Amino acid sequence: MSGVIELKAAPRSRADVMAWFFDSSGRVGRIGFLLKIGILIVILAVYDAVARGHIHTLTGWLVDWPLFFSAACVLSQRLHDRGRAGWWGAPILLAFCLAWPHPHGALGVAAAAATGVIGLWLGLMPGTPRFNRYGAAR
Repeated sequence: MSGVIELKAAPRSRADVMAWFFDSSGRVGRIGFLLKIGILIVILAVYDAVARGHIHTLTGWLVDWPLFFSAACVLSQRLHDRGRAGWWGAPILLAFCLAWPHPHGALGVAAAAATGVIGLWLGLMPGTPRFNRYGAAR
């Protein structure tokens, strides 16, 4: 690779959006990962700010579960790019859930710290430069 950062084209159709956020196979580079995770976090933050009380209780499962699944898929792709199995995303998501939106107690603070450190690791460290068992380098 010549040092050029490649980013797959932004989704243009509904099928592209589904593949962009709901496919756990393959690899995603740093820029794509940060973009996808950023979009998911903004959607979650806006939803949490708008839907309060009973509305959140009634509609939360319609929003939270697809966002959770999308985050699992994006994490899996990024972990694949780093040469790791996608299942390592499970403890990362658990830590995020314990820390969101405000960490409570020592466990929540530890989860927030772990999420921050792992987020930096995934966002800053390059993927494996060559083909690995999850596909070609991006």
